[in-house]
Amino acid sequence: MVRKRAVSLLKRGNGASGERKAPKPKSGALRSTKVKTPVHHVAKGPPKAKHARPAPPAGPKAWTPASVVHRQAAYAMQRLLAADASGKGGASVKTLTLAPHIEAKRATHAVTCECLRHLLVIQELVEEAGLLTKFPRLSAPVAYVLVYDMLFGQPPRPIGAPERAVLSTREQLETALTAALTAAGVGTAEELVAARFPAGSAAAPASLPHPRCVRVNTLLCSVEEAVAELRDAGHTQVEPDPLLPSVLSLPPGTDLHALPGVGSGRLVLQSRASCMPAAALRPPPGAALLDACAAPGNKTTQLAALLGAGGSVLALDRDPQRAQRLQASVDCTGAGAIVAVRCADFLTLDPARHAHVQGILLDPSCSGSGTAAARADAQLPGAAARRALGEAAPRVEALAAFQEAALRHALSFPGLQRLTYSTCSVHVRENEAVVAAVLPDAEAAGMELAPALPGWHRRGIAGACPGAECLVRTDPDQDGTDGFFVALFQRKDLDPEWR
Repeated sequence: MVRKRAVSLLKRGNGASGERKAPKPKSGALRSTKVKTPVHHVAKGPPKAKHARPAPPAGPKAWTPASVVHRQAAYAMQRLLAADASGKGGASVKTLTLAPHIEAKRATHAVTCECLRHLLVIQELVEEAGLLTKFPRLSAPVAYVLVYDMLFGQPPRPIGAPERAVLSTREQLETALTAALTAAGVGTAEELVAARFPAGSAAAPASLPHPRCVRVNTLLCSVEEAVAELRDAGHTQVEPDPLLPSVLSLPPGTDLHALPGVGSGRLVLQSRASCMPAAALRPPPGAALLDACAAPGNKTTQLAALLGAGGSVLALDRDPQRAQRLQASVDCTGAGAIVAVRCADFLTLDPARHAHVQGILLDPSCSGSGTAAARADAQLPGAAARRALGEAAPRVEALAAFQEAALRHALSFPGLQRLTYSTCSVHVRENEAVVAAVLPDAEAAGMELAPALPGWHRRGIAGACPGAECLVRTDPDQDGTDGFFVALFQRKDLDPEWR
């Protein structure tokens, strides 16, 4: 009875998202909250998508799930776990689960996110039950996805070897779950997950729910048209941002992917903070711009919308796959006449051959420490360790060295009028310290710090950099958006059309 009560409580506390409802409890059990979770489509063969990725085998004879959703979610988990173990970063959850080739995107994304959210608990249960030892052909990512759905979502059907293996250990897994709940002194899985990340600890990710934001692509429609369309679709609480007029704010929890206009490119899924660097650059009509590290393309297409017809944006990314995704974003938003995509390393670009470039948006690779609240992979084991290390993490120092090199290179373009440097990091080492390190280079190039977005209330950390009052910071816990940093460099003898 204890085990049954624990499982019932577990389902009651579960917050999985998707499109199905949890089964009603048996007589005498506690009433479960109705929870939407994705419907899993069973495939008789490989996914039909032309560019679908292979299943996530641990070896040549590893079992493959029968469900398309489980296959894709397990592949995403494999990639995320490998990147986390290496400490070098990798593709995001959204990239792995919402890419064009993914079938049943919403279901795959939901299962992957919920599996990540429960990962520490799932790993303990799998180890306690000896699941991977009993079934050598069952890879860890496949086991985690199937165990998540069996305990927290919709149990998989016994139609494949991995499904049958996991279902055969259900009693052991539920017994292990009951023991874990009892040992932690909690009654639900949600409480057990919270117990693994004590509130206020360095390892705990931010949890404040942010408003959901989209950017209106003014190349295809006006802000007024977008607002009217959303309100007609029942989104009555949509509001334009007072600082960034093309950004619309919706309540936390809004399913942005279901909004009218997203699929057609009229609305772009982009956070409020992510829209600040392009807005701070303030390019005049007809300007020639360069987006130095452009993929996936949200800021690139925002620049195109700010310029309109007659302007130009050269968008670079050195990774071929990311460059393809960048091109897809440009095509979807109707920015092809303004943006030219090039697969190239910004650091190898010759400034003398691009003397016509007047504005540069530099948003280089960073630690992403400001996006913990929005990233489902914040629950990965390595992510907790990196949060605890903070700025002492070796990767942060390596990133900062690259950021300084990229910023120095950007300042060397002879026709430069304005330059924005931005990160989605909260670390001083990647922000104020990088700006301070290149100020002599900026001075030598005839550039200086200028106030970025004067209407924004939060500025740089005083004393961390000369001119900190010119810098922009956003706080992920207090500003309702990702943690971001923006610095604006401007030529001292600015051309009249840029004033």
